[in-house]
Amino acid sequence: MKNSLVSLELSAVVNELQLATNGKLSQIYHQEKGEFLFQLHVKEEGKLLLKIIPGKLLCLTKNKDVPLKPSSFCMQLRKYISNASINKLYQKDAERIVVFELEKKEKFFLIIELFSKGNLILTDEKYNTITVLERQNWKDRSVKPGEKYQFPKPLGENWKELNENKLQKMLNKSVKNTLVVALAKDAGLGGLYAEEICKLASVDKGKVPKEVEDKEIKAIIKEIKQLLKKIESPQGFIYAEEITPFQLSEQKAEIVTKTYNEAVDTLNPLQIVSPYEKKINSLQMRVKIQENAISKQEQKIDENTKKGELIYEKYQPLQKMLDIVKELKKSKDWKDIEKELEKEKNIKQVDLKNKKIIVELEKKKN
Repeated sequence: MKNSLVSLELSAVVNELQLATNGKLSQIYHQEKGEFLFQLHVKEEGKLLLKIIPGKLLCLTKNKDVPLKPSSFCMQLRKYISNASINKLYQKDAERIVVFELEKKEKFFLIIELFSKGNLILTDEKYNTITVLERQNWKDRSVKPGEKYQFPKPLGENWKELNENKLQKMLNKSVKNTLVVALAKDAGLGGLYAEEICKLASVDKGKVPKEVEDKEIKAIIKEIKQLLKKIESPQGFIYAEEITPFQLSEQKAEIVTKTYNEAVDTLNPLQIVSPYEKKINSLQMRVKIQENAISKQEQKIDENTKKGELIYEKYQPLQKMLDIVKELKKSKDWKDIEKELEKEKNIKQVDLKNKKIIVELEKKKN
């Protein structure tokens, strides 16, 4: 089972969390295991609980496990932002970062980092850091009290703002071996959604990025825009190893929830899973995939068998038509043949370019 959110999934969660805008952050709890609970009061919604696991996920939850003693970091947060108004909350571009714009007598930014080890940072309105969950030193920035907070540099393109021109440039510059990896890494879509986009756009995911054609780029951009529309009002689709904000093509979800937050709340990234259990789950997933593949092959066999039986049933009139075409070819060109064949009611199309004739067959009724 997955234990964190990719950029697109975080976008879906944040879209649903917009109902908290103009609400209040009434209380803050910090569990020893690293989980935070923010109690929100929202007009027309009442009391809501927001679960935050830095580096992993955030979502609305109904499970409230309040620790007896708050941590020192929790006490600092309470001091500054308890009962603060939530003016705005948003995802930073396409990064795995969520920003709460809060206000009491002063304005604050609460920044939730959901990448790497994760972090929670409280700053003033000028992004001067007041307190952090964990002091961190990175190659290009440091996160610690007293210093100005800097957002990390984006690792790739903002997939939300991709257009045909930007995608073309990205693929031309990409050093990835395949289109699907370029979309997953360079555009930050993640493997699952990069594969889904290639499938929906009917584009070979294994293509070399530089060799993707204009019409394929157009189809990819169209599908990305469709996914953006889908996550505006997402649902939760729970599969064996994935939880998505919309239904995946050619897959059937085991459980469907009304909201994506509900589905994300079923994840437990802090749970320690036995390596044997992981192996069992992996094998079970492989069996499901193979069973689905067998089922599809059986459907194809059944369909092709019916086609073969119908052709055999109509063998004599089809053979007669072939004989007519052979005779016409001796004295006429294909345009004349087309005119002659159009007189036959069962012929639906004559493709001169590929020299094909499409015939409609009707199965005899019992």
